[in-house]
Amino acid sequence: MLIEMKSPAFKKQGGKRPPIHFKEGLNVVLGKEDGAMSIGKSSSLLAIDFAFGGDTYIKSDGVKKEGHHTVFFTFEFDGEKFYFARNTGDSNTIFICDKNYELTGEQYTKDEYTTWLKEKYHLDFVGLSFRTALSSFFRIYGKKNTDELNPLQGIPGQNMDKSISSIVALFDRFKDIEEFKANVTEHKRKLDAYKEARRYQFISDLVGGQKKYEENLAIIRDLELQLATLMEEAEKGHSEEEIELNKKKAALTNEKLNIENAIHSKEMKLRLVSMSLEYGLYPTEADMTALQEYFPGVNLRKLYEVERYHQKLAKILDAQFADEKTAIDGEISILRQHLDGINAQIKELGFVGNISREFLDRHSALKAEIDALKNQNQAFLTQNELQAAKAKADEILKRSIEDILREIEDTLNSKMKEFNDSLFTTKKKPPHVHFNAYNSYKFETPDNTGTGSNFKGMIVYDLAVLFTTALPALAHDSLLFKNLGKDVEDGIIRIYNSTKKQIFIAYDKQGDCRPETQKILEDNCVLRLSTDNCELYGRSWDTEE
Repeated sequence: MLIEMKSPAFKKQGGKRPPIHFKEGLNVVLGKEDGAMSIGKSSSLLAIDFAFGGDTYIKSDGVKKEGHHTVFFTFEFDGEKFYFARNTGDSNTIFICDKNYELTGEQYTKDEYTTWLKEKYHLDFVGLSFRTALSSFFRIYGKKNTDELNPLQGIPGQNMDKSISSIVALFDRFKDIEEFKANVTEHKRKLDAYKEARRYQFISDLVGGQKKYEENLAIIRDLELQLATLMEEAEKGHSEEEIELNKKKAALTNEKLNIENAIHSKEMKLRLVSMSLEYGLYPTEADMTALQEYFPGVNLRKLYEVERYHQKLAKILDAQFADEKTAIDGEISILRQHLDGINAQIKELGFVGNISREFLDRHSALKAEIDALKNQNQAFLTQNELQAAKAKADEILKRSIEDILREIEDTLNSKMKEFNDSLFTTKKKPPHVHFNAYNSYKFETPDNTGTGSNFKGMIVYDLAVLFTTALPALAHDSLLFKNLGKDVEDGIIRIYNSTKKQIFIAYDKQGDCRPETQKILEDNCVLRLSTDNCELYGRSWDTEE
C-alpha cells in the first residue's frame, strides 16, 4: 500500500511541507470548514493518483503554477518498503530510490511500474489493466470520471462494452471466458485467411451470393447434360476412363515434343560453343599471310600487336566457353532423363483407343467449365460455413459473458442494497445495475433521479466494487459529497472507516457533520489544508495582488 508521499513543491507557511503519511483504511485530506476553494484538495488526490501511475496530475494547476517537479513516494508490501521518484516533466520514467530518496540508478518505465504494482497487489488477472481498473475508481475533479448518471464509465469516452469488460476483468472472470474468446479469435482468423486467399486468387473467388449460387447450379446441370450427350454420341462409346487416359496420353505427347525441341535447341547451342573452343575467335598466322597477299601495304606489326591482345582475351573466353559447355551438357542430360520418364509413361499407357482430337477438346472444355462453376459454388459454401461457425462462436461467447454478468449483477446489487439500507432508518430503494446484454447496461436508483440520489448511487457503487473485488483502493473528491443528505453522508463515512483497503477522500465543511462523523474525519486526517499559506503549495493562485 502507499505509505508516504512528499515533494519540494508541497509547502506550508513558507517552508517545505513534511512528508504525508498514509495508512490502511480511510485517509482524509481535510479542507477548511467553510469550504474554501483552491487550496489543493483535488491536487492532493491527483498527486496520490500520480504515485499510482496516473497522468492527470501533470495537467493540474499545481504543475501549471509551480512548474515541473518531482514527487517522492513509498509503497509497502509484505513488510518491505519500496521508494520511488517521479517527475512531472518525465512522467514515463519512475526512478527507484533508496530509503533517503537518493536515486539508485535503476528505473521503471510507466508500463513496467504499473505491471509491478499489479503484481504486488495480486491483481494479475486476465484482461485487466491496472490503470484502467484503479483510475475508474479514483473520482477526482480533473479526471472527468465523475458522471453520476453513468458511474460504470470510469474512463472518459469509454463505451458500455469497454466499461463492462473492465468490471468482468476486475472480478477476475475473464479466465472463465478465455477459451470462448480464443475460439472466436480462431474462427475469425480462419475467415480472414480464407478471404485473403480469395482476394489474391489462391482459391476460387465467391460467386456473388445465394442467387448466383443457384444460377450456377442450373448451368452445371445443363453442362453435365451436354457432356452426357457427347459421351452417348461418341462413335465407339468410349468410357470415361478411356477418355481420361487419352487426355493424359495427349498431354504426355505434347510435353514430349516440347522437351525434344528444348533438347534440339540446347544441342545447337552446344555445337556453337564447341566450335568456338575448337577453332577460336582470333586470326591465325596463315590468316595474316593471306591478308598480306591481298593487301601488300598492310601494317602487319600493328596487326600482330592487336593479335597478342586478342590471344590474351581468347584465353579468358576459352574458360568461359568451357564452363558454358559443361552447363549445357548438364541441362541436356536432365532434359533427356525427363524425356525418358515421359516415354516410359507413354509406353505404360499403351494403346487406349482412337479418339478424335475434336472429341477430346470438347470433352475437356465441358469438364473444365463444370469444375470451375463447382469450385465457385464450393467457395461460396465454404465461406458461409466459416461465417456461420464464427457467428456461433460469437453467440456462445456472448451467452457465457451474460451468464457471468448476471452473477456480477447479483453480487453488486446485493452489496449496494446492504450499504444503502445502512444509510437510512427507513429503507429506501437502492441503486441498481442491470446488464441488458454483454455490451449494454443500465444504472439507476429506481423512482429517484435527484442529484443527491445519483451521487449517492455512484459512491455506493464504488464501495460495492471495492468490497467485492480485489480493487486495492479508491479516491473520492469533495465534489461528490456536496449534494448528499446528512444521514447519507454520515453513513458513507462509516462505511469508508470499516475497511482496511485504502480510501482517499478530500473533505471540507466538516463543521456541519455530526460529532461521530467529525471524529472519524479527524482521526483519519493525513493532510490538513487551509488558506493563509497553508495550501498544498503554500500559496493560493486565485488571490489578486
